[in-house]
Amino acid sequence: MAETNETPEGTSGAGAPQSPVPGGKKGLVLLVVGIVILLIVVVVLVFTIFFLPSSKAPWYAVFLTNGRTYFGHIVKQSSEEVVLRDVYYIQVQQLEPTEGEEEAQPQLSLVSITDELHAPESEMQINREHVLFIEKLQGSSQVVTTLEQQLAQ
Repeated sequence: MAETNETPEGTSGAGAPQSPVPGGKKGLVLLVVGIVILLIVVVVLVFTIFFLPSSKAPWYAVFLTNGRTYFGHIVKQSSEEVVLRDVYYIQVQQLEPTEGEEEAQPQLSLVSITDELHAPESEMQINREHVLFIEKLQGSSQVVTTLEQQLAQ
């Protein structure tokens, strides 16, 4: 009698039932969902780091050869330029002396460059040749405290 290799449908040659590929469609769906979640996390992190001001980022004072000082977050430094974001400067206003005072005390305020008449964005590229020096400001600085209060408004 001739031997045949016929097996009942759904079984292997050893008599065990055949099973679909492990994970199948469910595993593919989980993989796609995982990749989508990972992409969302990466996009949120990139947006947060590059486009939102961060109170954790240090503040710097950039002193220029023309006597101006700008405060902001350094985004880029190279031998050609310094790029600041969230840029402010000190504005001095001379007030009239009050009764009993011989000289008026100047009033100092921090002004965003976005408040200028031409309404620039709050990012400034400064030619490195015009930079005298740069100082990193302490978190406890009165200037930093005022800047972070203004940004929070």
